[in-house]
Amino acid sequence: CGWYWGPLSYEEAEATLQNKPDGSFLVRDSSNENYILSLSFISHSIVRHTRIEHNKGLFSFWSQPESHGRVTIKEFIEQTVENSRNGNFHYFLRPPGPGMPPLPIQLVHPISRFVQFRSLQHMCRFLILRWVRRDHIDRLPVPEKVKNYLRENQYYVESVEDM
Repeated sequence: CGWYWGPLSYEEAEATLQNKPDGSFLVRDSSNENYILSLSFISHSIVRHTRIEHNKGLFSFWSQPESHGRVTIKEFIEQTVENSRNGNFHYFLRPPGPGMPPLPIQLVHPISRFVQFRSLQHMCRFLILRWVRRDHIDRLPVPEKVKNYLRENQYYVESVEDM
C-alpha cells in the first residue's frame, strides 16, 4: 500500500500533495493520540486533512454508516477509491463554517511513498520496524537516542501482505 506514508506531519503531507490534482491523497499516522490514521487529500485545489475513525473494529470516516466501514485500512481505502471513481457513494468533510456546504472527499489518485524520496532516518526506521518487533527495540545495539526514535508513536503493521 504505497499510499500509506507512516509518520508524516501534516506540513510534510501538504508539501507532498502540493501541485497535485484534485483527488490526490495519502494516508499517514495521526498526530492526535486518539486516532490511528489521518487522510490528507486535495479538494478544490487545497490540501485538506481528516482523521480516519477506527470504531468497533472498522475503519471509516466520521459520518459514515457502519455498513461502509471496513476491517482493514487497505480494504477501506480501496473501497473509497472504487466508490470515488464510479460515483456510487460520496464522502464529505464537515463544512468549513456555518452556512457553508460540506467539502467532497474524492480519492482517485493515490500518492505512493515508493516514488518519493524520504530521509535516510525515516527509511531506516521503516525498515528496522519491519524486521524488529517493538518489544525487542531495547535489545538493539544502538544508542538510546535511536531507540527513542524507533519507539515514537506511529501506526505500523509488522506484517504487510500484498506489498
